[in-house]
Amino acid sequence: TPVSTPTTDNTPQYTFYSNKTGTITITGASSSTTGVNIGNNIITFNTLQDGTYNNITIKGTNSNGKESNILTVTSFTVDTIAPQITEVTAITTPTTDNTPDYTFYSDKPGTITITGASSSNTDANIGNNTITFNTLTDGTYSNITINVTNISGKESNTLTVTPFTISTPPQI
Repeated sequence: TPVSTPTTDNTPQYTFYSNKTGTITITGASSSTTGVNIGNNIITFNTLQDGTYNNITIKGTNSNGKESNILTVTSFTVDTIAPQITEVTAITTPTTDNTPDYTFYSDKPGTITITGASSSNTDANIGNNTITFNTLTDGTYSNITINVTNISGKESNTLTVTPFTISTPPQI
């Protein structure tokens, strides 16, 4: 049974089958489990840092010193920490642009949620993210917030957009 991915468990379990008893050697991670039995064997990995694990292997050795094939654990991602977002470029105020651009930084990718305004930009990447607000009417905007929810469902801190005022020229 592979580790579900992404997982918020930093000590995930992995199940494999063996047709012989013996000891196991794990590379790319560690576990307190050192023995292997005939049948399904469940190991719990020792604490893993957030990240993608695509290089873990397991090898068995029987009592005669004969080694098994090398089992490559299916790649999985541990994601226990919520994204952190910060403002990069505030909207110049006052502005005559009623579809202003706003830039924020995210340390993880995810889905953008905006309250107090809207944007067609819904995906955040690692790094600077520029969103264009959908048409806003003249006025002061001091209640716009942004969150990013990562692939594991962890929601970032709430980023309050620096207040700004839109004042477009009159139309005649």
